[in-house]
Amino acid sequence: MTKKERGSEWRIWDLHIHTPESICQEYKNTPENWEKFINCLENLPKEVKVIGITDYYFIDGYEKVMGFKAKGRLANIDKIFPILEFRIDTFGSGNENKLQKINLHILFDVDESNLSNEIKKIREEFIDNIKISKLEAHKTKKLSKENFSEIGGTLKDGFESLIPSTEEVLELVNSTAWKDKTFLFLGYKEWSNLEKNQQLKPLKDHLYSQVKAFFSNNVATNEKNQNWLNEFGKKRLLHSLDIHSFQSLDTYEFNEDGSKKPSENYHCHTWIKADPTFNGIKQIGYEPDERVSIEQIKPQEKAGYQAIDSVTITHSDFTNQTLYFNQNLNCIIGGRSTGKSVLLGAIAKKLNCDKPVKFGNQEYTDFVNAIVSGMSITWKDGVENNDRNIEYFPQSYMYQLAKNKGGELDNLVEEIIKQDATKNQLITNYESFSSENNSDITAKINKLFQLQEELVKRRIKLKEKGDEKGIKAEIEKLTKELSELKLKIQITEKELEDYNKLKLEFEELLKVNENLRSQVSKIQSLKEKFFINKDIDFDIVSLSDSNRFEVKSSFEKLKNKFQDEWDSELDKISQKNVATLKANSQKLLEIEKNASYIKGIETFKNNKHYKETEQKLKVQRDKLADITLIKKEIEEFLLQINSFKTSIIQAHRNFYNKIEEIKEKLNISEGKLEIIAFPKLKSFEFRELLNWSVNQQSDQGKKIVNTTFDINVEQYFKLTTEIFEKLLNQSLTLKGGNSHLGLALKLMSTNFFDISYDIRYDDTFNQMSEGKKAFVVLMLLLDFSDKDCPILIDQPEDDLDNRAIYKELVKYLKKKKKERQIIVVTHNPNIVVGADSEQVIVANQNGVDTKNRNGAKFQYVSGSLENSKETDEGIEIILERQGIKEHVCEILEGGNEAFKQREIKYDLK
Repeated sequence: MTKKERGSEWRIWDLHIHTPESICQEYKNTPENWEKFINCLENLPKEVKVIGITDYYFIDGYEKVMGFKAKGRLANIDKIFPILEFRIDTFGSGNENKLQKINLHILFDVDESNLSNEIKKIREEFIDNIKISKLEAHKTKKLSKENFSEIGGTLKDGFESLIPSTEEVLELVNSTAWKDKTFLFLGYKEWSNLEKNQQLKPLKDHLYSQVKAFFSNNVATNEKNQNWLNEFGKKRLLHSLDIHSFQSLDTYEFNEDGSKKPSENYHCHTWIKADPTFNGIKQIGYEPDERVSIEQIKPQEKAGYQAIDSVTITHSDFTNQTLYFNQNLNCIIGGRSTGKSVLLGAIAKKLNCDKPVKFGNQEYTDFVNAIVSGMSITWKDGVENNDRNIEYFPQSYMYQLAKNKGGELDNLVEEIIKQDATKNQLITNYESFSSENNSDITAKINKLFQLQEELVKRRIKLKEKGDEKGIKAEIEKLTKELSELKLKIQITEKELEDYNKLKLEFEELLKVNENLRSQVSKIQSLKEKFFINKDIDFDIVSLSDSNRFEVKSSFEKLKNKFQDEWDSELDKISQKNVATLKANSQKLLEIEKNASYIKGIETFKNNKHYKETEQKLKVQRDKLADITLIKKEIEEFLLQINSFKTSIIQAHRNFYNKIEEIKEKLNISEGKLEIIAFPKLKSFEFRELLNWSVNQQSDQGKKIVNTTFDINVEQYFKLTTEIFEKLLNQSLTLKGGNSHLGLALKLMSTNFFDISYDIRYDDTFNQMSEGKKAFVVLMLLLDFSDKDCPILIDQPEDDLDNRAIYKELVKYLKKKKKERQIIVVTHNPNIVVGADSEQVIVANQNGVDTKNRNGAKFQYVSGSLENSKETDEGIEIILERQGIKEHVCEILEGGNEAFKQREIKYDLK
């Protein structure tokens, strides 16, 4: 069965298990207990894939365990390491009455294909080269069980009293023969108890420098102890129970139904992300924080539907193969035109991504589409599904976005902001306000121009009524004439006085009633202009069905209620006017029945001269009354016009003010990356409106349009107010096809402000280099995204400089891969090696010196960075010729020699 190579994966590594063969143990070394011991190992939790058989000084226990494995046992364990535990010949002083021995653990790299010779070599060339102690009397006594028994009386007594020379052990470990074949651990507790600041401190520091990691059997204090250990460097504290008995190895028990009993006492919390190989364990020395995690559950585990597990390609140009992906960082590398971007683009297209795989290259796109038809993608949960979400960033995508052509970056930022429900609601509310404000301003401007038109009519009408001063003089003259005529008429002075009063009152009442009838009509017409007479369907579309129904019902109920109340209130006001009108009508009837009024009418109705003069006086008085009314109307119109103008100017400014009110609440940050909201003037759109509307043949028109260049917010508002006044007064000359009302509507009801965003990462976005801008865009795309789906990036280094890649991108990828699966095509070694890529996929195109299997045009091979195999030039298929580490070095660094040459040239100390 072909191995499903997914690169560096998290597995539990329990590297501290003693066997029944160990000098110090509680199993009892019997055949029955050996069988039980192997059973225990076979029934360890399924996450345990690597174990270390750790016995004091000798490799016999490991040899016996591997004998069982050779017979098909222990199939659940991927790798078993031999570890020799040595006591160090210096005592700790953590307790004056009970001195503690410090234990050094030496893990050996063994070639299991030549296991018997490897074990023999460890025995004869390592163990046998160590004296049983550094005493002069023991200089001919090698380390062996026989010598322990002979010198100590018993094996256990000899073990307790004799300690080999630590200096001798470390000298051997560091020799040419063993330095690349061993990996050293130290017991944390005993080492931490060594005296501080006294004679043993140099020994403590020396021991720290010799080992790569520490062991502890107390998981409860692991974090605290690790924090203290970090004061000395970056070496990790691994957890294991230091198993010496079946009491800690209890998972072999079964229930009556055959199911395995849950583990009660056994636990190991050491997760290591590496191949189960010696090269794998070496990684914890290079990347201690990235490769080791002490916890109960599997670290950085992605949901099954949020990580691609495998991709199978059946296209004729490709070797028929399935590629497996790690749930963390996957890097696709290779020379030019080896099928890297093709693979990534095909995955993106198979998953229905709408971004182009290569801008402006149709032939390339057609080829990718042809691959897609023969490709299948399986997810980590075992489901083959092409509709699951991914984020795909083609070549130069970040750079193109950073240019913000067509406002793409602004749109991206706004979408990021809108992911927060509260901020999204703020933006939605502002958009609703902007729309409503536009409608409100439009209605007010239309009304304002109507008022202005009516004002002009009233002024014309006032002028038509004649000169007020002349009318008053004429009234005085006619009044005098009537007085003289009255002397010739047979009516007493008292009767004439009463008649004149009644007649004047009668005429005024008629005038008042005429106005009241007009008022009642206008009041009744307001019923059709009720302020809440609108629909809210659009505003509630995002509510759930139940909430939408309730809100709609409540709205309609209240609308009807308020409409009825509004109508009722208008009727009450109308009724007051009608009541006054009726009262006035009654008064008119009473005047008509009054004896003085009747006598006056009768007296003057046959006096033609008096009647004519009286009629002339009435006309002049009516004119004067009309002039007074018109002047009052003009005064009211002016008040309304000024009120509307002020309201429109304020409403127009509110497009800006509302953004100012909410901008602080829209700001977001993630580490050093900040998005700062602010109102941005759309000066180009504003200038274009005036440019296409205002006649610039006059100095006035030129000045107005030219003022729009390099204009700030306050200058903008000052200019719009000036233009608005001129449009209202029709004192601005416009280009043909434009009207003063039309331009006023566009000018004042259009929102010339956007909610815009400034991006800050140390510098403001505009101050950044192009490379840094592109990196910041990538951070925006990922840091502020609420998605957990896989990320596919094609050659991010194309948009960045090397410093940004190493200082920013690598650090960023190391952080982000813990949260989401990343698949990246790259030529840059910093991305692959610096970001510690869990899976490396090497691509190759078939050629004379670069042959693929079966002559296929494209072939891939994958594995971890620690996957290493010396180059074998005898193998024809280039991808099978060497390990992944060697491919990475050759493709990205130019090979070992090129790398060494650069190291010499740089002369780095």
